[in-house]
Amino acid sequence: MKILLVYTGYTIREVPLNVLYISAALKKAGHTTKVFELTPYKKRPIFGDPNRIIKNAFHQVLKEFNPDLVGFSTMTINLNLARSLARVVKESTNTPVIFGGVHPTLGPEETINMPEVDMICVGEGEEAVVELVNKMEAKQDFTRTKGIWVKDNGRVCRNPIMPLDNNIDEIPFPDRDVFPSEFYRAELTGANLMTGRGCPYPCTFCQNKAFLEMYKGHGSFIRYRSFENIFQEMEELIGKYKAERFYFSDETFTMNKQRVIEFCSEYKKHFRNLFMCQTRVDCLDEEIVAALKEAGCDHVSLAIEAGNERLRREVLKKRFKDEQVFKAFDLVKKYKMRTQSFNMIGLPEDTKETIFETIRMNKSLQPDRILCTIYMPFKGTELGRRCIEEGLVLRPVEESNGYYTEVTIKNYYLKPRTLIGYQGFFDWYVRLPEKYYWAVDILRLIYQTILPTTQAVPGPVRYFREQVIEFVYGLKGYLPNHTYVIKNR
Repeated sequence: MKILLVYTGYTIREVPLNVLYISAALKKAGHTTKVFELTPYKKRPIFGDPNRIIKNAFHQVLKEFNPDLVGFSTMTINLNLARSLARVVKESTNTPVIFGGVHPTLGPEETINMPEVDMICVGEGEEAVVELVNKMEAKQDFTRTKGIWVKDNGRVCRNPIMPLDNNIDEIPFPDRDVFPSEFYRAELTGANLMTGRGCPYPCTFCQNKAFLEMYKGHGSFIRYRSFENIFQEMEELIGKYKAERFYFSDETFTMNKQRVIEFCSEYKKHFRNLFMCQTRVDCLDEEIVAALKEAGCDHVSLAIEAGNERLRREVLKKRFKDEQVFKAFDLVKKYKMRTQSFNMIGLPEDTKETIFETIRMNKSLQPDRILCTIYMPFKGTELGRRCIEEGLVLRPVEESNGYYTEVTIKNYYLKPRTLIGYQGFFDWYVRLPEKYYWAVDILRLIYQTILPTTQAVPGPVRYFREQVIEFVYGLKGYLPNHTYVIKNR
């Protein structure tokens, strides 16, 4: 069978491994796949339908490839675009459509009831989708496939999830042929890959807790690949795709101390390529940091989220203290590795004071890179449910622009425009001395005044909004202490 896989996010530095794993599994089973992704269509028209160019290109791919099944990888932030493209399928062909990914998994009833959706995949998809496609090709009954919900003559067959296989070495390497090789030679991140799956932490804003609960009794959610299997993939990335450095995109790379130390010991025997990783501040100590440095790690990303300890520990349930944050960043810097901080503002209880606590913490830590997003109440999360129960949701997350720069919930103390201003100029407050805050305040006020707070605006206004955001983000490159890049060691 021919399967067209659609990724409705924008690929900037990392390729979407979830889609590429599905493609690889299908190809291994003897099927033909093609991936449609949006990177070539970032520029949107000023007038009319902003997705017109994407839909026209997608229609052409449908016509030329003529798939037997179209699968969409859907997150909440790009759900509306996925639905729009699925309607293109339905308007021009009789090809069945399946949605998979985070949104269908945590909102299956909502998704299966969408008129343009014929099936959904709930949970991890490699095994379930291959079984589905094999049955479809063999003209067998596929309505009872585990992990798949199917519309069948006016009813919905809601099948149990596919149990997890603990041996993830059996999953073929991601099908990276669908992306140009420059994606695996990105100057900052290099080629992204994962050494394991799953995260056990109960953060209230994250959907991993819902996955952990969903898979209880259906296999271990936390699984690791063998070192041999990881190294084979890395050899392929170097030999076939000319990768020079790596980004281990596991959500908490150093979660298992003994394993990460053993991994670093083996890694340095086989590779001299630099790599970066991300982890939690309470999953680092000097022994781990020293091992990372010795192996070739030059960049560690760490989540602060909130500089206010009460918000971090009680609202977000990231149970580490301020002193642990400072200790972790100090350790990484002691071993002369770059750091990146992840920060989030716009929580229901956030105030100007708590936002500036986060700014001051970053000012003390001086990360090489800073990422600040506005909180969004995602499906299946504890904090998201609370926002719904308290009537705080202003509009669905799927109506946002997908870049965490819009306000989707009410804040008890701050207006949406104010939050947009602080998010846009977060780096400026961190990087510049306080004596210049008066100037940053003026720029912030202008920015948040002229910037619409929603995407639901006419085309020219939306275009203006995007250009303003792009301009402000571009200026960040001129702020003091911006990131630098080491190409080899």
